[in-house]
Amino acid sequence: MVIMLLMEVDDIRAFVAVANAGSVSAAARELFLTQPAVTRRLQRLEGAVGAPLLDRRRRPFALTPAGLAAIERCRSVLASLQELRAVAENGQPGGELRIGVAHALTELTLAGPVYEVQRGFPRIFLRLTTGWSRDLLERVRTQAADAAFVLLPQGESLPSSVSGVRVADERLLVVAPRSRNLGAMKASDLADAAWILNPEGCAARAALRSGLLRAGVRMRVAVETYNYELQLSLVARGRGLGLVPHRLLARSRFRSRLREVRVRGLDFGMTIWSVRGRPLLALEPVLDEMDRVLTRRLARRRTGS
Repeated sequence: MVIMLLMEVDDIRAFVAVANAGSVSAAARELFLTQPAVTRRLQRLEGAVGAPLLDRRRRPFALTPAGLAAIERCRSVLASLQELRAVAENGQPGGELRIGVAHALTELTLAGPVYEVQRGFPRIFLRLTTGWSRDLLERVRTQAADAAFVLLPQGESLPSSVSGVRVADERLLVVAPRSRNLGAMKASDLADAAWILNPEGCAARAALRSGLLRAGVRMRVAVETYNYELQLSLVARGRGLGLVPHRLLARSRFRSRLREVRVRGLDFGMTIWSVRGRPLLALEPVLDEMDRVLTRRLARRRTGS
């Protein structure tokens, strides 16, 4: 009976993963399974339901009417199971906590804060996933993640499907080699500039493109990479201009070879949000502590302490 129940939960988890990821192959990677294993679990669940859940004739696949009716119920089942696993024992929450982290924030969340939270809650297993902020918001909305730390342009509110608190403001800087004596500029002065930026999907890159287009300038990307320190090294060598968070420039080993370029008409204010989906009451103290640690860490970075 227990084995049968676990098997059915695994089948439900596979279905939800496929629906969230949009493909069997992506779900298999997330579940650390082979594609045939995920397919078998889907087929078992469809057999138990008595109807196909995916329309496999379409590319990409779509949920059938039965699949649409089942997906929220399946997500609810997994959320309830997560809540049961997180029930506090002797006042200590336990279980898995799935947290998404925006690429630009990973250097804040993968070291000190994680250590502090695990030290305070030793029964918690943290599963961290990095990604672009809007993708992470969708993961929280669909319950593929319990919480996320994301970056959004200042003034942009969170979707109504999630709740969150503002952790801190973020300032992005246009940077150039110190050898280039650039004073205050207008966006239209950047028509010939090459840029060293994050890949597509980055909210900061999108804001830069929009600002340049308003000035009639087409953005030309010379190099794209997720690694900010690599970006700054390339900027320092004169390969192009960069757009980076102030806190990362302040601690970069290349900062002495770089200078901020003030560009009138370009506003790159961002806000760091702590976002949560369906409330998991037993895990709320863990998320609250993560928020406190991040807020404290960001405050230290701003004051230089």
